[in-house]
Amino acid sequence: MPEAARPGFNYIIIVGLIVCLAWMTRIYQRQIEPAIGTNTARRLSWIGALTLIFIILYLPVGQAGLKNNIVTALSTATLVLLACVAAHWLVIPLKRPSEFIPIGMAVALSDIFSVFSGPTRNFAEDISDYYREGMTGPVPLVDFFLVKMPMPGNDYFMPIFGVTDWVVVALLSAGALRFGMSDNIFSLAGSKQRQNKSRAFFPVAAIGLILSIVTARSMNLYLPALPFIVIVFLIAMAAKYPAVRKLGPEEIRAMIVVSSLMCVLMAVFTFIKNGIGAG
Repeated sequence: MPEAARPGFNYIIIVGLIVCLAWMTRIYQRQIEPAIGTNTARRLSWIGALTLIFIILYLPVGQAGLKNNIVTALSTATLVLLACVAAHWLVIPLKRPSEFIPIGMAVALSDIFSVFSGPTRNFAEDISDYYREGMTGPVPLVDFFLVKMPMPGNDYFMPIFGVTDWVVVALLSAGALRFGMSDNIFSLAGSKQRQNKSRAFFPVAAIGLILSIVTARSMNLYLPALPFIVIVFLIAMAAKYPAVRKLGPEEIRAMIVVSSLMCVLMAVFTFIKNGIGAG
């Protein structure tokens, strides 16, 4: 493949595989989640079984250094399914669609802080060094929590985004489903009475994920994905469903607490970091 055409082809592959993840998420929503419902024991059993599968898949890679695309594909599929099970559990306590806003603010600010000053920055540096050096040496632990895809010019699947990004995509989609709203881009333009009826499915939050990947890769920067995911979701959903933007006193208080807490944490972390650097 000509070098000039490779970036564009990479984006096509990324979009296509995210479409596949969306399809997996839709199957989970329709076929598996109704059988789990609010049964905590059943959900914990799913989480335990998926975690065990993940550990079994991890052992030959983490301990023996095995590099195998089939194992990587199974590991990624397990991560995505685990993200769906966890995400639907997290939305059970939600009471109003307007709670999307403080929740979105919390995850977006946390991701911004983590990427630019927190642990994600260190993880990104470890991963970058590992792949830049030809995947030699010990595999960083965080590598096993990345969603990987086949990319042209590489013998092995390459990391594209973290599983927490898909947890949030699945969480927002699950929240929309909980309140009888459609986050499907193929039905957002339709009437509210025909929600989630389209056979094709792609959650609007995943558009934000694609935008974050394209922006990061085109600028050759490591950017937080969750702000993109949250902003795209909230704009689309608030435009169609007024209930999303009807903030009550509880949501406003939560937003103030979250923003204040993040400011304090960032200030403390910066102070500690500068103190250690000076020392």
